[in-house]
Amino acid sequence: MRRPLLSIIAALAVVALVAAGCGGGGKAKKGGTVTILDTEGGVDNLDPGYWYYQDDYKSLGQTTQRWLYGWKPNETTPTPDLATGLPAASNGGKTITVKIRSGIKYSAPLQNRTAKTADIKYAMERCFLPQVGNGYAASYYGDIVGADAFSKGKAKEITGITAPDATTLVIKTTKPIYVLTSGRALGMPCTIPIPKDYAQKYDKGKTSTYGEHQVFTGPYMIENNGTGKITGYEPGKSLTLVRNPSWDKSTDFRPAYFNRIEFKGGFDATVAARKTLTGPAMLSGDYAAPPVAVLKSALSSRRSQLSITPSGGNRYIGLNTKIKPLDNVNVRRALSAAIDRTALRQTRGGPTLGTLATHFIPPAIGGFEDAGGAKGPGFDFASSPTANIPLAQSYMKKAGFKSGKYKGPALLTFADNAPPAKETAEAFQSEVGKLGFKLKFHEVPHATMLQKYCEVPRAAVAICPNFGWGADFFAPQSMIDPLFNGKNIVPIGNVNTAQVNDPKLNAQIEKSKTITDPAASAKAWGALDRVVTSQSYFLTWIWDNNVGLESKDMNGVPSKFNSGEWDLTFSSFKK
Repeated sequence: MRRPLLSIIAALAVVALVAAGCGGGGKAKKGGTVTILDTEGGVDNLDPGYWYYQDDYKSLGQTTQRWLYGWKPNETTPTPDLATGLPAASNGGKTITVKIRSGIKYSAPLQNRTAKTADIKYAMERCFLPQVGNGYAASYYGDIVGADAFSKGKAKEITGITAPDATTLVIKTTKPIYVLTSGRALGMPCTIPIPKDYAQKYDKGKTSTYGEHQVFTGPYMIENNGTGKITGYEPGKSLTLVRNPSWDKSTDFRPAYFNRIEFKGGFDATVAARKTLTGPAMLSGDYAAPPVAVLKSALSSRRSQLSITPSGGNRYIGLNTKIKPLDNVNVRRALSAAIDRTALRQTRGGPTLGTLATHFIPPAIGGFEDAGGAKGPGFDFASSPTANIPLAQSYMKKAGFKSGKYKGPALLTFADNAPPAKETAEAFQSEVGKLGFKLKFHEVPHATMLQKYCEVPRAAVAICPNFGWGADFFAPQSMIDPLFNGKNIVPIGNVNTAQVNDPKLNAQIEKSKTITDPAASAKAWGALDRVVTSQSYFLTWIWDNNVGLESKDMNGVPSKFNSGEWDLTFSSFKK
């Protein structure tokens, strides 16, 4: 389904032209209040253990907390943050030792306490608690000794994580895991220190409330009353960050120029985008692309206020293999053949918004070329840039539908209610209607779509048209393992939305995780990409770009780690 090479080059040239003139241009000015207008509900959750999405990282993860490892805006390797250096591996890669800085203080009410490695041990353990709803702990920390017993409630701690002293963290794994020994998977919010004696009482019950009482280690904190009660957050409406008095600039790589960061929610996407482009002191909020009409106008008249960068990810339509007839691979292949990927891309703004995808792993991530590169693996159902209805009908016939069309109950579908995702979902609904599919179609706010429906297996949602996935860090495991390994299916915050649990595939994934040679690793993950693409667990249609908007007086800096979203700790006003 990839376009001819000259078209790819033309599209990438547009991206390069736009990105070259904006996003980080101009000298930084310290101070001021920046306003960010949200359209899709803002952050999903206040709990660091839950954070897993672009807006969570942009709004809270990178701004309010320190992780073992952080990510500088343009770098693809982790930068020591709480840690003093990269991990030291021993015992054939099965023992990992990390030293952390001493003297990193928490915000009030624990302003007299410093972060210790025991706090990181507890933070990693609580990421396995169902009441936290973490989406990646099983993928990256599941091979730590004792993690399985702890996650099943058979142990009170993860024995393979120890803190022999206040500044030493030791992690023992059952086998070498490249993303741990390299530090990449330790550059995730599960390594944000959380004092057990303070947080444990909030971690009891059906859902943890620690996020509402958390203490902060980063340059900013959510506005609060100083006793642990957050006052600067109203879900979906407002989030206010102020400077954290406990933060020590001399120990941090982030400049943190702003004095105050205000997120305001509930905006219409068109209004938010236009206000950002025409008003002062604003950066774009929780949308990866503005409405098409705004984008088109800005490309012609406000190009210097756009930052268009490859997201390092994709957009795809999720199919739940536990719901009939989506349990039949030929039905899923029929749907893949029936969608018009070019038309879907138009709902987001056309070629400027990315290149058509032929498989899952995006360009610039290991395994992309091994999975077929731009051309793809060559599967006919995923090779056309437009709909191929005769081919789709042939797959429906293979699935047992003699007429080539679906005849059965409407499929429960939840979609985003904000543009351009709204238009994408509606276009998909129209396209699959040509195969006889009827959808029980609901449009809801983005956060609701994820938290109540699409990432909750018991909700039994058949189709979610508005998924996107970016690499968790710069390693191909993060594109395949979380979404297709059966052990990652969890009751809430479930990102294996296809509910894939194939023993053979699971074994291939587990074997690939141990490969430390970059070329061999890329080959293994590329082969896995071919497998999951063949099975059509998803309908990938674009390797997308992130579009950032900024007011004329802003110096926005995109984060390569966070799929091109603004890094608010490096962004500033222009001098």
